[in-house]
Amino acid sequence: MPETRIGEVTIEKSPAYFHSKMAPERIKSLNPNTKIIIVVRDPVTRAISDYTQSSSKRKRVGLMPSFETMAVGDCANWLRANCTTKTRGVNAGWGAIRIGVYHKHMKRWLDHFPSQNIHIVDGEKLISNPADEISATEKFLGLSPVAKPENFGVDPIKKFPCLKNDDGKLHCLGKTKGRHHPDVEPSVMRALKEFYGPENKKFYQLVNHWFDW
Repeated sequence: MPETRIGEVTIEKSPAYFHSKMAPERIKSLNPNTKIIIVVRDPVTRAISDYTQSSSKRKRVGLMPSFETMAVGDCANWLRANCTTKTRGVNAGWGAIRIGVYHKHMKRWLDHFPSQNIHIVDGEKLISNPADEISATEKFLGLSPVAKPENFGVDPIKKFPCLKNDDGKLHCLGKTKGRHHPDVEPSVMRALKEFYGPENKKFYQLVNHWFDW
């Protein structure tokens, strides 16, 4: 981490920290006053996004089983997880699904940091209303607010928010963000909703915030 002078805030990010078993303790050891920002979204959408990204990175989209097979089918040839024993009909050992059981990861962070040091960002609202979500994050960090609705536009193709430059041109996320998700069979979507339902409620209670998932 770089040195941080008085009046400065240093931010570092990684999607792997949240579900890491070691990260909370290590970060507390580095600085127990660290402020934690966690972006969460509907875990069903997150799982589909995870699958889409993994498929693209491995360049094996045509070879990988469908999302449906990985989520509820026979995934034994692709995963180390046990795909014959399912939890409420879902391959809960698959990382794309396991990471979305947020309360299990959140508990580790709350074991090491007080709730006032942790800010939860609603990933869906970060897309639909980025100015409000960023303003709340600025307040959490003790920064003077600068984010305004007029600072944002929308990518005409991906429909993701973009920063609007002073000249009016949009600065959008790279090609790895906002990929097209596969259409998932309704029966699998229902199975995932039923699987995550009780897990989501535990997370809501833990963070004292209700999400529309």
